[in-house]
Amino acid sequence: MKFKFEAGMEIPESEVDLLAVGELLVDLIAEQETGGLARAERFGRHFGGSPANIALNVRSLGPKTSLISRVGEDGLGDFLLDILKKGEVEIKGIRRDRQENTSIILITQSKESPEFLAYRGAEKCLKPGDIDSELIRRSGLVHISTFAISAAKSRRALDKVMRIARDQGKILSLDPNYRPQLWEGDNPGHEYIKELLKKVNIVKPSLDDARALFGPASREEYIRMFHNAGADLVILTLGADGLLASTGEEQKYYPSLAEEVKDTTGAGDAFWSGFYAGLIGGKKLSASIQCGNALAAEALKMTGAPLEAADLEEIKKKYEIDAGE
Repeated sequence: MKFKFEAGMEIPESEVDLLAVGELLVDLIAEQETGGLARAERFGRHFGGSPANIALNVRSLGPKTSLISRVGEDGLGDFLLDILKKGEVEIKGIRRDRQENTSIILITQSKESPEFLAYRGAEKCLKPGDIDSELIRRSGLVHISTFAISAAKSRRALDKVMRIARDQGKILSLDPNYRPQLWEGDNPGHEYIKELLKKVNIVKPSLDDARALFGPASREEYIRMFHNAGADLVILTLGADGLLASTGEEQKYYPSLAEEVKDTTGAGDAFWSGFYAGLIGGKKLSASIQCGNALAAEALKMTGAPLEAADLEEIKKKYEIDAGE
């Protein structure tokens, strides 16, 4: 698939604009910045899971979204599903698990990369039988999380989603948030993820993600490595330094729009959300990237991943983003 910064992307008309697949869980985020979990004493409960955050955020911006995941038959699962229902995210693809509890992640509040500790349960037990191909057929964009792929049980389910999406010609995105400490199985995780890059159109790695997959390298080398592995559009986020985006033929730098940083937990998900909302709304690629940049800046001001009610047009005005229509 070819991408151009000054052109939009043709997304087939569909009943659901974005299908997100992967973890739905509870984030327990430290109420104060302590420098590490060892010193954190109080935690606040937050809706979490990167694909779930993206589905909820994008829906709040207008486009229709759906989520495939798994939660426990417990109070935390009820808490998460209630939020999705109120946010009008389609939940037909979410299964309840009677054997496994809803997953929980403890996270430090941090202005940089936070420390986390995962207690994984239901979301890592997603099965191929849980995947309804009709949900994929009805969707225009399909978003996959590497966090979900890291679990041995759910890996086969995610493989099935990618296979069906590819067969049906869907636009496929991968969040390559690979972490060796989460990977289950004998096969090297970084090699597995590199193979997946042959199947996807869009990736948005952070510098930490790129380092975990490819080892130490320069920013330009990371972009080249992702393209060589098969990705069509690479958006490399650089933290406070902004981001580099590459279509393979062109490369463009976007400075950060953030003026205030309270917590980095939801910034990556917010970027995806603004980016998708821009693309689905017919914006040019460059304007869509800036929409993602702007939502990330808004997310950095708050604790937790889901954005408070946001209006994309208002955000574009605030950050002086060209509509790009």
